[in-house]
Amino acid sequence: MIPSASITVVQMDSNQRRVLKSGRSGDYHVAGLGPGVYSLEVKHEGFRTYKRPEVSLEVDQQLRIDVRLDVGATTESITITERAPVLNTENGTRGDVTTNEELKEMPLAGRNFADLALLTGGVVPKAEDTDGSFAINGARADNVGYLLDGVNIVQRRNTGSMVSPAIEGIQEFKMITSGFAAEYGRYAGGVLSVVLKSGGNRFRGSLYEFMRNDVFDARNFFDLAKSKLRRHQYGATVTGPVAIPKLYNGRNKTFFLFSWESVRQIQGSTRRSLTPLPEFLTGNFAQALDGNGRPLTLLDPLNRNAPFAGNRIPSNRIDPVSAKLAGFYAKPNLPGLTNNYVSQANASNNSDNFTIKLDQNIRGKDLLSGRVAWRPNQSFDPFTRSFIPVFGATTKSFDILSALRYTMVVAHNPLRGPFGPSSLS
Repeated sequence: MIPSASITVVQMDSNQRRVLKSGRSGDYHVAGLGPGVYSLEVKHEGFRTYKRPEVSLEVDQQLRIDVRLDVGATTESITITERAPVLNTENGTRGDVTTNEELKEMPLAGRNFADLALLTGGVVPKAEDTDGSFAINGARADNVGYLLDGVNIVQRRNTGSMVSPAIEGIQEFKMITSGFAAEYGRYAGGVLSVVLKSGGNRFRGSLYEFMRNDVFDARNFFDLAKSKLRRHQYGATVTGPVAIPKLYNGRNKTFFLFSWESVRQIQGSTRRSLTPLPEFLTGNFAQALDGNGRPLTLLDPLNRNAPFAGNRIPSNRIDPVSAKLAGFYAKPNLPGLTNNYVSQANASNNSDNFTIKLDQNIRGKDLLSGRVAWRPNQSFDPFTRSFIPVFGATTKSFDILSALRYTMVVAHNPLRGPFGPSSLS
């Protein structure tokens, strides 16, 4: 056990440093580190310097690295290149982390990162007409929590996520399914914790567009014609240091993320329903059947409930206004008395998704971070009020989330240190 060993942890992208001493028993704890790649260096007089140039830390991870110092001069060093153990031995949390590489490379039809959470064991799609996004370990779908950089983003109306960042702006996320700490609280299912990218000392960016088109699609078996699909999903992401020429250089101190994504979609929609036969609208019910499939008998209430002759209502008994309205009914385009009408129309969905994040390193160990995400959306559903696509409705919405966080390490105690989203011990 080596007390008072000098421990230095450096974030490789932003060069943010955390320097501390080991405790009386040689223990150390570096709390509140964000996901990313770090280097670890341990020094003490009379021992060779221990160096591990690359340590990958994931979201919500408590990583334990035991350091062995060999006797020697501090000018000598031992560099460890092996990977840190991936087995979690620090707590009972169960779940899977979806890395940035997986987010970029795995195919997603709708480019919604949350769909990848279904690859975690115990996570299944939600039941139809229920709130939430998915169900975990048999719990209700509305018992799932959502965190964005540690901020609760659960939408109170339907318990889904308030905002959904673009994939290009996400560093990684973790689907926590059981055994999570009390800090998350009150969820019988699980917690989806998402971490945005943070800028570094180098400018990085991406420009992209994903397109889907019905040119290679086949006609749906139940449709009369092939449905239209035109989907364009495009955007850009930029990260780096905040730099204003001749005024401010944010290298090693101030970093930003800007993410933008837009969706422009036209998609065919189909509805199947029933409509009366044309002769029914003129009073001719000779082909009408009751609920048991037997011929229906119409009774005349003005003639002591005697049957109408030939099951036909005389034309002089039909109100002129009703006769006019009957002309607007859709005529069947499929055989039969039920499910005899199918209609197709185009629905649309247009949205823009923006995210801005700023990080300011203060005195090396404190971090001030602010983020704002907003998403204007406009959608059109041609079948909102009727199976005939002439009474559609347009819905407009605007989602916004803003948060400001200040992380301060006020003291260091190897046995009782401050805890953060990720830590190194």
